[in-house]
Amino acid sequence: MKVLDSITGTNIGGRDGKGTTSDGKLDVKFSLAKALGGKGEGITPEHLFAAGYSACFAGATQFVAGQKKIHLPPDFSITAKVDLTMTDDNHFQLQVALTAKAPGIDKAVLEDLVATAHTVCPYSRAVHGNVDVKLSVE
Repeated sequence: MKVLDSITGTNIGGRDGKGTTSDGKLDVKFSLAKALGGKGEGITPEHLFAAGYSACFAGATQFVAGQKKIHLPPDFSITAKVDLTMTDDNHFQLQVALTAKAPGIDKAVLEDLVATAHTVCPYSRAVHGNVDVKLSVE
């Protein structure tokens, strides 16, 4: 396997702590969500996961569109809704809903792009079989 990029992240203090990356580009204060008993005043890991997954999935969709010679509009977007859930056996679990919008692109064409992107996106591949991911287009 060929490594294309690498980054190291460190957390001190957990969900009420601080997160940084080795290159200094990310320095974030985490805050426990209200739903988990915190003040809910800051960033949660789910914020970062939603932003990262939406960016990664958008990139994968753009890659697939390029391979299929389909031009996506400048206002093309992917929205990732990330839910932190509790399973029946008291384990924390994520679930994700990814929504694609591409004005001017036929719905069936966009659905095909999104389905293919789901097989290409590194985040989708990483969570496959572990996280319930729903795909939709608008």
